[in-house]
Amino acid sequence: MNNSDIKRHTIFIQKKFQARSIITVVGIIAISGLVSGVLLYFLLANELSSELQVAHSQIQNTWDSLAPAIIFGNIVTVIVTGLVAAIAVLYQSHKIAGPMYRLQSICEEVSKGNYNPVSSLRKADQLTALAESFETMLLSLRDKQSHQSEILAEVQFLITSLLKEADSENQKKLLNEMQVKLDILN
Repeated sequence: MNNSDIKRHTIFIQKKFQARSIITVVGIIAISGLVSGVLLYFLLANELSSELQVAHSQIQNTWDSLAPAIIFGNIVTVIVTGLVAAIAVLYQSHKIAGPMYRLQSICEEVSKGNYNPVSSLRKADQLTALAESFETMLLSLRDKQSHQSEILAEVQFLITSLLKEADSENQKKLLNEMQVKLDILN
């Protein structure tokens, strides 16, 4: 299931999952920026208030010049970090959402009776171990299905042979019922 040549053309595969991931990370960054700004405000305000008695005009000028720079710096940092984090989360979640989408498609094919779905994951994708285990399970299912088909064919042959040699109508009736049940399994 590994194939490093496969390129994805769609970035948003599992939109809800990826959007939740991005919103969570950007929210954490925004909250941390807000907390940082509030802490700086209170730390500087307390220090400036205590120094206010000594040099009121100099401190007021310092606060007036530092406050906008601190606030602007925090806002720019939160925006830039948020954008970088959103892009990073989008591409990182893509490595999870893509394989999840492929495995979901494979499960739908298997539920329809197709034990030979074609799928491949890139080496850098997450969940490759799960995909490989799933492929091993499908191989085992195909082998079991093939073995069961062989056994059913043998039983079918035996019932047909017994029908030819059956002595009573009751035996023929029972063998015909078995034949019907086997036909259902095939």
